[in-house]
Amino acid sequence: MNKKRTINMTEGGIVLPLILFILPMIGSSIFQQLYNTVDFLFVGNLLNKTSAAAVGASSTLITCCIGLFSGIAVGTSVVSGQAIGAGDDDRADQALHTSVCFGLAGGLLLMVLGILFAPGILRLLNTPETAMPEAIAYIRIYLLSLPMLIFYNMCAGELRALGDSQTPFYILVICGFVNVAADAFFMIVIPLGVVGVALATAVSQGLSALLVARALMKANLPVRLSVRKLRIEWNTLQQILKIGLPSGIQTVIITFSNVMVQYHINAFGETAVAAFATYYKVENFIYLPIMAFGQAATTFAAQNTGAGKFRRIRTGTLLNVLISGVVTFGIARLILCFPRTVFTWFMKDQDVVTSTMQLALVSFPFYWIYPIMEVIGGALRGMSYALSSMVIIVSNLCVLRVLLLVVFSRTIHTLPSLAAVYPITWAAASICFVIVFIHVMRRKLGKAL
Repeated sequence: MNKKRTINMTEGGIVLPLILFILPMIGSSIFQQLYNTVDFLFVGNLLNKTSAAAVGASSTLITCCIGLFSGIAVGTSVVSGQAIGAGDDDRADQALHTSVCFGLAGGLLLMVLGILFAPGILRLLNTPETAMPEAIAYIRIYLLSLPMLIFYNMCAGELRALGDSQTPFYILVICGFVNVAADAFFMIVIPLGVVGVALATAVSQGLSALLVARALMKANLPVRLSVRKLRIEWNTLQQILKIGLPSGIQTVIITFSNVMVQYHINAFGETAVAAFATYYKVENFIYLPIMAFGQAATTFAAQNTGAGKFRRIRTGTLLNVLISGVVTFGIARLILCFPRTVFTWFMKDQDVVTSTMQLALVSFPFYWIYPIMEVIGGALRGMSYALSSMVIIVSNLCVLRVLLLVVFSRTIHTLPSLAAVYPITWAAASICFVIVFIHVMRRKLGKAL
């Protein structure tokens, strides 16, 4: 890794460093999404809607499996970012090795538990029986690469904390193309169906872990990955978990609310399950750039918290909200101009495409609200207010969302009504985040005076 790729966010202008940091992260998000999107493109075009439902039904369980450790990766990024902003390279080094060691151990345990209990969990999710055999096969093979996926996220989080968002991007470009080639091989040359899709994903995720490890081992920076240093420093782990656990629990709880949505979707049958799976694949092209803006907000806030520059955090966060809102509105609008064309890329069954369009027309016009929640929440996590962020997410994206699901399913009971819970809960959470951010900024700036 070259020092020129790192960005110091504590000095100079704000907009240009943010954009330079965010652009590779958006690219990374898109290429990472290729792992599942290309899978679904092959499934939707070469197989049938039963196979599509199998992959779609597995997606919630996969998200749940990695959600907790994604939060730990956020904790690592925040602790490292604050240490780098304060000039404490030793603390950043300890955060990297502690999180990698903890993540690998936890990932192996989660892999084993997931493989053992996948059938029972899929049945609890009300997965259609016709899709169960393929769903079980897909999730079990996918879970074999879970430790490598967690390892990649830990290491990539450290690189971003250092201000390097380019290296993870280059890695995912390479792995994205490898995934496409592997999909073609396992589905056309050796037609293995959804098993081939899962194998292709496992191969590409394993490669991404190897490449990110090599990048951190060769890093021309004080923070470098070393096998000899892989141990858990309990004080450092405590700092990471203080931020990472609320972030991870937040992710799992969001997934739980999506499980409730999935449960109600599955009751509508295969067409509805395939429609929501198709919807999520296209939605990710809006959602993943928002996540990049949120991750940039976390890194920006963490580095500047370490440096004690809270006015800069306030200005940078507001600019980030504005830019991300405009970008999100533009992407969503572009998709809505050609909805049938876009959704047909992923699914040829026209009944599924029609149902997917109904879902998109309800939520996509309001997607510009989501960056407010994600960016301000990311900034609060970067300042170590992960617990406040978790409370807001739990109360709105879980409790409120589940209540709305119950009400809508008993009164309206249509697919568009299920999709409507998303923009309503985004708006409620965004209002809460704005209130908390204003309060925190007043306290921090008051202390700085």
